[in-house]
Amino acid sequence: MIYFANEWIIALSAPSRLSTVLDAAERAGRLNLRLEDLRSALPDASLDALRQALHRQQRRGRLIRLSRGAEHWLIVPLQYANAGAPPLETWLDRYMSRTLGLTYHVGMLSAADIYGAAPWAVMVTQVMVAERRRSITVGRHQLVFHVCAHIERLPTRWHETPDGRFRVATPELAALQIVQKESQLGGMARVREVLGRLYPACTPEGLTQALQAMDETPTAQRLGSLMARDEQEALASAASGWLADRAFRVVPLERASMKSDGTGMDSRFKVRWPAHLASAGA
Repeated sequence: MIYFANEWIIALSAPSRLSTVLDAAERAGRLNLRLEDLRSALPDASLDALRQALHRQQRRGRLIRLSRGAEHWLIVPLQYANAGAPPLETWLDRYMSRTLGLTYHVGMLSAADIYGAAPWAVMVTQVMVAERRRSITVGRHQLVFHVCAHIERLPTRWHETPDGRFRVATPELAALQIVQKESQLGGMARVREVLGRLYPACTPEGLTQALQAMDETPTAQRLGSLMARDEQEALASAASGWLADRAFRVVPLERASMKSDGTGMDSRFKVRWPAHLASAGA
């Protein structure tokens, strides 16, 4: 007999086959299995034999390993066989927080997508971490990691579904991240399209909290200027208030831009706008 308690697999009788352990785990709703859990469930199996059995199950599509060296295996229920892995909510937090022991959150366009603000399909999941990591692919899910300063103090919340939950940036933090990384996301015109859909989820209080935690003055200037141009005065005032006691210099709206010729100046936020965005209707 095998049962689950406190997310540890406990073996109570004679050795079982790995497939039996996996079936019991899935029935109990435990899709995340670490090597140490499996060794507890199969104490008479040698490590080499267990690894070989795991790889056989992986070739059959029953299991997938989340990353090399992590020894975190994920059961793939039949209904997710075509996708190659169950939804992120079933495993992302356990993998990041428990297996790797890392502070993380889903951010940037992936966070905007969760808030219904991405006007196109987001093909990867952007995960913010403190140090550089290689991207990983889990079934059809591709995780791309971005280094994020001060990650422990940034405002996040739980994204919860019937399948599970993971940490996601607040809407205001996501807006700042999108502006900060605009050159990696297709430029400021594309960023403005996302922001236009994200503004309804933002509050002045939440923006002030995100600004204080992120502490990135040029990004605050750029986002404040965008909010003012898009007639989001309550949000723009929060950004302006946060900047009030800071000495800040003139910055271009787009990081990789531009000489002063043909640009407009937002004197309130000291942001230079390129002609193609500063023109009427932009």
